Amino acid sequence: MDEERDIFWDAAELPKPTRDVERLKADMDAWGYCLLADAIAADRLVEIRARLEEQAEAEVRRGALEVPDRVNGPGSTNQWVLMLINKGRVFQEVLYHPVVDQVLEHVLGPEYLLSESSAHLTRPGNPAMALHTDQWWMPPPVMPGERHQPGGTITRDGARQGALKKATRPIAAPMVVQTMLMVNDFTEANGATRLVPGSHMTGSQPDQSVPHVVPSIAAEGPAGTIAIWEGRTWHSAGPNTSNEVRLGMPTLYAAPQMRTLMNFTLGTKPEVLAQAAPEMRRLLGFKPWSGYGSTGEMGAEWARPGSETIGELKP
Repeated sequence: MDEERDIFWDAAELPKPTRDVERLKADMDAWGYCLLADAIAADRLVEIRARLEEQAEAEVRRGALEVPDRVNGPGSTNQWVLMLINKGRVFQEVLYHPVVDQVLEHVLGPEYLLSESSAHLTRPGNPAMALHTDQWWMPPPVMPGERHQPGGTITRDGARQGALKKATRPIAAPMVVQTMLMVNDFTEANGATRLVPGSHMTGSQPDQSVPHVVPSIAAEGPAGTIAIWEGRTWHSAGPNTSNEVRLGMPTLYAAPQMRTLMNFTLGTKPEVLAQAAPEMRRLLGFKPWSGYGSTGEMGAEWARPGSETIGELKP
């Protein structure tokens, strides 16, 4: 047995696209990911793709590809289209899916926030992304008397790495869940998300080398499939060796204690917020959770902008 690996799998055992909620939950528990089949209707998917391609092209013309990001490696031609809630109502509707909600509640519980709503375009010739997790910032658990790693010292590149081996001591709980809507077909050739089955049980972060030093699988599926993985699962975007752009919409959800990846309470456009239903406002972080996220009004149901709250007073 490989000394650096004791997590093995048979391809026949791995998750397949399904709409069976109990199967999806079981796959999340066993492998750290699952695949929801036929999640988005074909006609709505056409609208999503058209709006995404239009938005992406317009942002390229404004210089989007000239700004380096914190995730893609050198030579990348990937494009991020961020804060999709501000860029079309058709994107907002993807946030609500009854089956996804059940998987989210299974992993995170009944309370969670929207942490990111974006699109990721992987172009032909783009290299593989380094493996990573979506909660690289989580301080590793320690035994009594051991020195902990201060949370403020953890960086994406400096997170504690380890082998593909099931942990033999306590590990952190999943605090985020990522979903990826496949806007067009995801194939190994066009850079489908790569996942390392069972890696959520390691309690550590993956080696940052590219090419990857551990085996992984391509999360392939037809357009309209949603891949779902939890925050401890090792994953990346694969290399695009095809002649087509891979269009994906990653949506990140977080436990209500967590700081979100996107600052929705500040960055959501007023006209979007004015039309937002209560459930959308809750997802965006405007509903305090056990006092956290409040704006200084004891017992208030919703957070409010500073212009509407009590400031300096005189008797």
